[in-house]
Amino acid sequence: MRKATEEQARQIRALPGYEKVKREFGLEYQVASELAAARKEAGLTQAQIAAIMGTTQSVVSRIERGANISVETIGRYAHACGKRLEVHVS
Repeated sequence: MRKATEEQARQIRALPGYEKVKREFGLEYQVASELAAARKEAGLTQAQIAAIMGTTQSVVSRIERGANISVETIGRYAHACGKRLEVHVS
């Protein structure tokens, strides 16, 4: 199964325009992925994060997909996971 996933990833990277999309949207997806990982590390479900944040599970799902998330929302989500938001510019 893993080989199929790796092959699919190679095919996606070979698509025309992949690099442009990666440059434009890569950060959002990286942040979303890190948030989901923090939630899982904390042993929480999307519904539990939603309750802590005072929102709905569908909003948490949208956040984890990287859909137009603000810095404030990222900070609230991180706090709900027991984490702290840090921003570094390099």
